[in-house]
Amino acid sequence: MRLASTVFTIALCVACSRGPSPDWTIDLIAPELVLAQDGELIMQAGVEWQPSPAVVEALQHGVAVPVRVTLRSYRQWGPFRWQDRDRNHRFEVRYLPLLRRYELLETRSGEQQHFPRLSMMLDSLARPRDWPTGIHWTELPDHHWRIEARAELDRSRLPPPMRMPVWFDDNWRAWSHWQRWEPEMGWFDEP
Repeated sequence: MRLASTVFTIALCVACSRGPSPDWTIDLIAPELVLAQDGELIMQAGVEWQPSPAVVEALQHGVAVPVRVTLRSYRQWGPFRWQDRDRNHRFEVRYLPLLRRYELLETRSGEQQHFPRLSMMLDSLARPRDWPTGIHWTELPDHHWRIEARAELDRSRLPPPMRMPVWFDDNWRAWSHWQRWEPEMGWFDEP
């Protein structure tokens, strides 16, 4: 019973907390839904991230900071809408003090990039990338679709001792607003 009340109290505090600070933000840059050559719908966008001083300090002390881009696909049939697919694209940003380099790691592919300065790593993250939605263009006529995307600092993937304190710290709040599209067959030429 005590555990349930503690969890409820924490959930209530988090739900009533303020949004992200305007000084340190994360956002999708010019997101656009396009059709890939294989027929899959993809979102092309970069990620603009301005980390807070607390996040930069954590990086310099060896903490890997996770960044996540989430794509959700909803199908609608009549008045009913349900979530069909949920794609999370994750990155880890870390500072390697012995090399004096920042590392950008794409966790799914394992691709690593190294940069001598934080600003150069942030510029690389801002370049447009392809983010797969998991929807093939042939599925568009079957249902009415809505695709949503957003970027955020993934606080749930921080090291365990940091997870609880960062939920209450404004320096660690960074997420973008949901971007929404309702694609139709006429939007795209057949691949």
